[in-house]
Amino acid sequence: MLKTSLTLFFVTSVIFSTIYTPQAILPQLQGAFGLSMAQTNLLLTGMLFVLMLATPWYAPIAGRYGARRIMGVATFLLMLSVGLSAVADSFGVLLTSRILQGLFVPGITAIMLSYVQAIYPPEHRGLGMGVYMGATGFGAVMGRLVAGWVTQGYGWRAAFGVFVVLLLVALVAMLRYLPDTPVTPKRSADTARIRTYLTDPAILSILIIPTVVFFTFMAVTTFATYHLAAAPYHLNAGALGSVYLILLFGVVASLVAGRSSDRIGRVRVLGIGIGSLLLGILLTLMAPLPLIILGIGLVTIGMFTVQSVTPTHLGDLAPDDKPTLAVLYQTFFYFGGAMGTILPAAAWQYGEYAGVGMLAFGLVVLGVVPLTYRMLRY
Repeated sequence: MLKTSLTLFFVTSVIFSTIYTPQAILPQLQGAFGLSMAQTNLLLTGMLFVLMLATPWYAPIAGRYGARRIMGVATFLLMLSVGLSAVADSFGVLLTSRILQGLFVPGITAIMLSYVQAIYPPEHRGLGMGVYMGATGFGAVMGRLVAGWVTQGYGWRAAFGVFVVLLLVALVAMLRYLPDTPVTPKRSADTARIRTYLTDPAILSILIIPTVVFFTFMAVTTFATYHLAAAPYHLNAGALGSVYLILLFGVVASLVAGRSSDRIGRVRVLGIGIGSLLLGILLTLMAPLPLIILGIGLVTIGMFTVQSVTPTHLGDLAPDDKPTLAVLYQTFFYFGGAMGTILPAAAWQYGEYAGVGMLAFGLVVLGVVPLTYRMLRY
């Protein structure tokens, strides 16, 4: 299983890194094309919205044609679209390339959770999920870190070019070292079951949590980039990329949260993650740079703690219909991330980063209310 686990970790890390590649270099892209902040943030928002909408369509396709085949095709097309980012000569072309990436990324991410459970034997599925969730956190770091460092030395086009090469290596590794799975029809989500879940207070109160948590993560990590690039910090692209090393805490948090939730309960671990998130937001509002970096780290721990526990908790609530709940979870999750670059842009106009932080803090508090009410009532 070692070869499979290492390949899974590398492939997943590279795929997830493409989601976050522009985040550490947004100020450079803004200057290169003479963009407003709202236009620049579309490079994240546009991709996440398309990713959210495309996610439900891939699981049935994978069941019909095979998971590895679909993931391979999606990775190849993702590589081409990232290459288009590297040669973009206008903002329109760059934005189009990001939207295409949002279309192809879920060709891997929407399939990988069930794929991991299929390729690992029952006694090693916990290991497989730990490898996968840890890789998503590592990819979030790699996307920002590599982009920042390469941009500082060679420019933003070279940064996208590096990820084209990484995607090519990931594609070869996937086809050579990851096993295929049988082609079997998958039970897909239908409208009736989705309506049932969306009117179930227990499930809806859980789905709101990843929405506000990913909203906060995207808001903090995106607008902290602008905050730290301006006075009094004046961090360059390389330094901004290095700041995101703190996101490696997310890898550890993913592993610890999953194991802890088996011992002390899902909801309790969710509470710990949310508490870390709120404390982290407050620290990012402080002036000293070390406290801001620590705050980003706590926000990361909170986000990946919630991300690691929520799908399992939803599965506990409806164990016979995990495909539908997986679609709902990913849709709510990515919707929160997309909105996490739109609404904070308006808050920035009124209060700069302080406005962003207060908006995120308030939404998390409001998002926790339904779950807290349900727990106190029952």
